[in-house]
Amino acid sequence: MRKLIASVFIFFSLSLFAQTEQDPSKYLKGIADKMIAVIQTNKEALKTDTNLAKSLVIEHLLPVIDTQTFAQRTLGSKTWNTLSEKQQKAFVDGYIQRVIDKYAKGLSLYDGHAFEFDKAEFSQRTGAARVRSTMIQTGTDPLDIDYYLSKESGSWLITNIIVAGVDMRKSYRQQFGPRINEVGIDEFIKELSDPAKSN
Repeated sequence: MRKLIASVFIFFSLSLFAQTEQDPSKYLKGIADKMIAVIQTNKEALKTDTNLAKSLVIEHLLPVIDTQTFAQRTLGSKTWNTLSEKQQKAFVDGYIQRVIDKYAKGLSLYDGHAFEFDKAEFSQRTGAARVRSTMIQTGTDPLDIDYYLSKESGSWLITNIIVAGVDMRKSYRQQFGPRINEVGIDEFIKELSDPAKSN
């Protein structure tokens, strides 16, 4: 549950950062405070209003995630390259719907967590950025979070997130692989956008 809260909040805290050209660590604290206020204001409604939760995720999550890269690297290049353009688009749409459903459920779990951010690290080879952060809550151990961003599209977009050592893309890949082998990619793509099958 704490990993879900952490990853939800990181996505939300980056919604404003996606528009900036500067060091992400200089912005995240202020943005984090703002998003805490938004979540607290809607906390009671979020417990029962799933449509509100989804709308908040769509509004703040989708603009800051590189959906194509996220989906492609989750599925793996070997499998991705065997798909038609139609299948690739369907997989991206279904995968992102799965992410929206999951993180919408996590919004009501926020309960006084604080976040600290280290200075961003930049790759000299690719220009990609990594920011290490920590989620802190009284009575529990700190939770380490690393998130990765690329600027290939012209704006900073999230390409992966690692919470307490758990790689989000790798985790989904491990979930998806056996099911794809069992039912095939077309049937699996249909299942991705089925809320009843969301994990």
